Amino acid sequence: MHGRVIRRAAVAAFSLLVLASLGAYADLVPADADVLKAGNQPDFDLGSAHPGDVIVRQVPISLVCDGSTHATPGSTIAVTFDGAGVPTGGAAEATDTTITVPSGWGSTGCTNPPQTVAANAPSTVTLTMPMTPDNDLHFVLMWARSGSSGLTGMTSVDFTIDVIGNTAPKLQLPGDQVAEATSAAGAVVTFSATATDAEDASPPAVTCNPASGSTFPIGLTTVTCSTRDSGGLTATGSFHVTVQDTTPPTIGSVPDDISVTTTNPGGRAVSWPALTVSDLVDPSPSLTCNHSSGDTFPVDTTTVTCTARDATGNVSHASFTVTVTLVSPVVWTAVWGEPVGTDDATFVANPGRTVPVKVRMFADGVEQTTGTAVLSIATCDGTAVTSMAMTYGGGRWNVSLDTGTLGGAGCFMATASLDGHAAGSFRIDLRGAEPLAGGNPKFKTKP
Repeated sequence: MHGRVIRRAAVAAFSLLVLASLGAYADLVPADADVLKAGNQPDFDLGSAHPGDVIVRQVPISLVCDGSTHATPGSTIAVTFDGAGVPTGGAAEATDTTITVPSGWGSTGCTNPPQTVAANAPSTVTLTMPMTPDNDLHFVLMWARSGSSGLTGMTSVDFTIDVIGNTAPKLQLPGDQVAEATSAAGAVVTFSATATDAEDASPPAVTCNPASGSTFPIGLTTVTCSTRDSGGLTATGSFHVTVQDTTPPTIGSVPDDISVTTTNPGGRAVSWPALTVSDLVDPSPSLTCNHSSGDTFPVDTTTVTCTARDATGNVSHASFTVTVTLVSPVVWTAVWGEPVGTDDATFVANPGRTVPVKVRMFADGVEQTTGTAVLSIATCDGTAVTSMAMTYGGGRWNVSLDTGTLGGAGCFMATASLDGHAAGSFRIDLRGAEPLAGGNPKFKTKP
């Protein structure tokens, strides 16, 4: 926009000419160019406009009682537009109005203080700006008065204005922005970039690269924006978008605190499901723990701490405890019924005999009557031969052992167990090919 230098000399000279012509001997009909101030101002600075602009102003006109000669009471004064001095290429028009002079006007000392009568309507002034920009242009408009004597002076106004050319649009851009990465590609960032223009009725469009809503990579990106008004003038600007990764990895599948028991003073092996780790940006963050699943943990409470780290260096931690409590082992015992007799007894018979096995089993002295009971047979050197399920009835666990299934003569060990706990055993010696006379096996205490 051109700078405006207001040259008031012409306006002041014109105002002095008007005042000199008034003579202060008759009523006045002034036009008020500045309706915001009290009194009548014959000149007003309109500021600035653009080539070809049309400016419309309402100019009040009034009758002021002054001097010793007055307008005729009861008459009507016609105030008609009488021409204008305008800049080259400009134009000015104004509407007419009338003033009704009150009866008794001037006969009651209306000059002290001066009385005023407003016109029946203001004059509408229309100013058309020239197409050539220039500063301190004047539009001087004049009105003629008729219909009454007793008037003097002139009815005129002087509007001063600068006509300016096209100005470049102005960008409104956001400040530098920071966003958190949501993936390895970066983050979607939105922003608002607008423009204004003094001459264009609609704001000119703004184009930015990268555009709002684009995925910005991790790091610093400069966004460049530009706009163009209808007159072809442009404006450019820029700001920065920084996408950063400050979010640590997420550790998943972390178990709750673990509590186990053991009868081994040296501790116990403890396992847990594998932990997982994920990160918004790094597809392969690292995960390390100070203990691994399956490690043997001592009798105590141990804290397992796991640390995840992504490629940017963000770190997260997760932990849980493993408590191993030492308990006394359960003592299992067995009481054998006939024909075995006692624990660790030796049963002697020929192969093929069927032996009724009867046993009562105890855990820490408490008899056990439910569970899964099994009689297992193995050779005396420890090779498994067979096993048979036992049933509870008659106050004991029972099974019939057919020695013919053991593969002939030899030394065997029969062990009764409940839910996997061995309670007691006895030895079986099978000798010869036929059962002993009388069909009864013999027993002896193991040496």
